[in-house]
Amino acid sequence: MKLGSEVSIVRYLVLIYYLLATTVFYMLAIYVSGKGISFQIFGGGDDGLFYWEQAMNVFYDLSWIRTSIYPWIIGKYLQLIGTESVFAIRMFNFAGVVLLIHFSLKLVTVQLESISLKKNATEIRKRAYLLSLVSYIAYISLFFNITTSIFRDVWIYMLFVTATYLATRWLFEKNWTYFMLLVPTIWLLGQFRTYALLSFVLAMSIWFVFTLVKRPVVFLIMFLIVFGVIYSFFMDIQVPIVERTLRSALQYRSSGLGQLGGSSQMGIQLDATNYLGFLANYAHSYLGNLVGPLPWHIRSVSTLIAFVIEAVPMILILGFLWLRRGWVTKVQGFILTQAFVWNGLIAITNDNIGTSLRLRAIAYLLILLVFVVTYSQYRAETGKKSSSFSRQ
Repeated sequence: MKLGSEVSIVRYLVLIYYLLATTVFYMLAIYVSGKGISFQIFGGGDDGLFYWEQAMNVFYDLSWIRTSIYPWIIGKYLQLIGTESVFAIRMFNFAGVVLLIHFSLKLVTVQLESISLKKNATEIRKRAYLLSLVSYIAYISLFFNITTSIFRDVWIYMLFVTATYLATRWLFEKNWTYFMLLVPTIWLLGQFRTYALLSFVLAMSIWFVFTLVKRPVVFLIMFLIVFGVIYSFFMDIQVPIVERTLRSALQYRSSGLGQLGGSSQMGIQLDATNYLGFLANYAHSYLGNLVGPLPWHIRSVSTLIAFVIEAVPMILILGFLWLRRGWVTKVQGFILTQAFVWNGLIAITNDNIGTSLRLRAIAYLLILLVFVVTYSQYRAETGKKSSSFSRQ
């Protein structure tokens, strides 16, 4: 499916926008700290400094701390091109932006192909592509996550979107070539963030079970019973892939509450004495991570800004999708399953709103890519009805 000249031009404009932004933040970071690693809008440190230190250790063939494969990749990349330039890492991450946008448009395409477009097909396609590109400018925290520092996040977002695209092609077209491409993609995703791989595999398993059960209420009851058994009797069993127990994940969250207890914490304690208490607190955490900060979490100017520019728009988007849930195809249902399962995992370990803004970008991107297609259909339908009414 060709994008068209207008869509191609907008795609290049979005890429130029990100290229200029990362260059400007690089220069601002040089002005502030002299190295160009990170420029924080609201101050404080970030993981970019850690990645730079470890990349330099890899560059000089010294021992390094392995929290993910990212420091090794950028260290070897710098070795290959023979420079210690931070800007070279920013250009490497810009390549991740190019791939992210490419596979985002691919994910829009696979949705459009799952819809029987008759009239206004060209208009719907064009609007869906353009809206998906515009969302990369309008989604402010995604823009900052990618451009202000040398975070690994852009590669995690890209690999997750790519894996979702490949999985839809494999599952709904029965094309095993895409499965062959999916396997190394999710392996690399796990090397960047282990529990992103867990989330992807878990979402696929849930989607398979759901397609067998077919009744949402029955599926929800089954899920609550199974999870209740795990919570009550098997909290110390190691979860495959991440090799952690549910108890250790909850303890990690509790330790974060004690150490970070600031204005950006939601303050939700998941350690409960009974399963019902856990479910109530978990539902609170799930909403806080998905559409937070919630009004009662606003305790600073930064959380107020996050509420206005991110929480409110996402609430409206989710409300729109819920009202038109009958339009959602099986392909889109699979994409949304990936988004909501990912949010379900981060809701277990994360209590911090700032961290949530970075982590939930995976879910937001997938939801936005479904929204732009559904909204484009809606606009075409309402436009058609309006023109019919005016002719009468």
